[in-house]
Amino acid sequence: MRKFLNVSKQRQKTLEKQFPKLIDLAQVNETKEYTYLAVSIFDHWLDRDEAMELLGDLDANEIVRRASIFESFNHLLSEQTEILTFRFRGLKGDKPRFKSFLSDHAQSMYLRQTDMGMYQVILPRLNAVYFEGYDDTNVFYLKDLSVRPIIESCAEKVGLHCLEHW
Repeated sequence: MRKFLNVSKQRQKTLEKQFPKLIDLAQVNETKEYTYLAVSIFDHWLDRDEAMELLGDLDANEIVRRASIFESFNHLLSEQTEILTFRFRGLKGDKPRFKSFLSDHAQSMYLRQTDMGMYQVILPRLNAVYFEGYDDTNVFYLKDLSVRPIIESCAEKVGLHCLEHW
């Protein structure tokens, strides 16, 4: 059963212009077009000792609890704005192809937190790109800093923290 639908050709072109250099972001290369913002379980960047203590050897209940917080955050985001996913195609594998979700269920299943960097989406109305990250921290790339309060509000409601670039 299909979960995604390609957006129209005209919208593909519009989104490609709106979100330049997506391949760089997907490869974790900084670009001048975007401002980095992390959303994390933690209220600060962890040092080595903290990372070993807070990320290693977690029991199943804690893993589920953390994933649930991100899933609540993603649900709040989806209530605020449209979310589209993208894949890279083309001869060089660097041309984004944007897709909408066929249902709310398909979207929520795609945005399930795995802590393995599985999902990548754009939020067109917020001019933001959003990636699932690792170590209980996800990443936004913002083209317009005026939308930051929306993200911060959603994060605060579920108990996540926004962190500046490390």
